[in-house]
Amino acid sequence: MEFLNLALTFPTVIFSALLLVVMLFWLITLIGFADIDMFESDLELDVDASQSSGLSSWFSMGFGGIPITVSISLVVMSSWLISIYAHKFFAYLLGDGIWFYIFGVLMLVACLLIAIPVAAIISRPLQRFFSSAETSKSSDLLGLECVVVTGKVTNTFGQARVKFQGTEQLLEVRTENDEQFTSGDTAVLLEHLKEQHSYIITAKPW
Repeated sequence: MEFLNLALTFPTVIFSALLLVVMLFWLITLIGFADIDMFESDLELDVDASQSSGLSSWFSMGFGGIPITVSISLVVMSSWLISIYAHKFFAYLLGDGIWFYIFGVLMLVACLLIAIPVAAIISRPLQRFFSSAETSKSSDLLGLECVVVTGKVTNTFGQARVKFQGTEQLLEVRTENDEQFTSGDTAVLLEHLKEQHSYIITAKPW
């Protein structure tokens, strides 16, 4: 009960709500209605437009180029855990009345600032998976078979797994000519779309 009370009261409840959003996003992604890289193109445009501000460039370097959805998820989870313990051991510092909310906001900010480097450290073992997948997005993969893992594939959405050099990688895939693919279907990587960081797939000719 104490754990629930901490998680559902201010200030920790803010991170609890964000954690719920993160969990819902990954559930939707597993079902196949969202994309792990769905915010990457918008983020790249924002960074280019702002000439890579200090905070955004530091954030990108700290997380080694892993998808922003993964980075944010790690930060939210780390913030939530840190806030739980901070709330438990330092609740007596929050005071009463307006001071309760003022110090509560300060605690939120402090937990977030601590969580960012913690999440960056946690992400390091994951970076090699995303970096190896990125280096393989080239003509070397064209013609290989892949297995669709999302519920559908369209001209703007879809993911598939492909085996390359003994490892299995998750790629962004797209379709043309209204070809229909569902989870578990086998297709062939036909064309690499460099700007979209994805591949056009087509049905196997055999």
